[in-house]
Amino acid sequence: MVERLVRVADDRVLGRGRSEELPMVAAEALARGVDSPALRELAGLGRSDVREAAELFERAMAELGHPPRSKDAVAWARIRDIADRLFTRRAAPPNAAEDIAALLCGLAESDERTDDLALRLVVLSDLWLDQPADRPATVADILSTVSEIRDL
Repeated sequence: MVERLVRVADDRVLGRGRSEELPMVAAEALARGVDSPALRELAGLGRSDVREAAELFERAMAELGHPPRSKDAVAWARIRDIADRLFTRRAAPPNAAEDIAALLCGLAESDERTDDLALRLVVLSDLWLDQPADRPATVADILSTVSEIRDL
């Protein structure tokens, strides 16, 4: 039940999502049985109470035992999730490659290896689009590169 709230919190850490949507997210969580004092207060705010909404959301997550994770922790969790979806055929290879590359590029603790893997995935995603005849080989290269990332 709290998973949706954790996802929204993680999105916020990555700079995604909008504060004006937080009161509705809180109301939906309350309707699903998730409850905390700050969550109730947040659900009562209007869309224009952006600053207060962000503060109440962070407080609600702490009350629920889910303080914000670091940007890199969120990024690596998302990378693992996308990789799992790719290997179970629930994600299209070029989309997974682009998404993982973007997350790797946003790491605070990146290094030469992660930068190289991100660049490789961007190139492979472009090859998938530009050279349809070579797609089977490109998909194999994407899978191989994502396997390397899973082993980091």
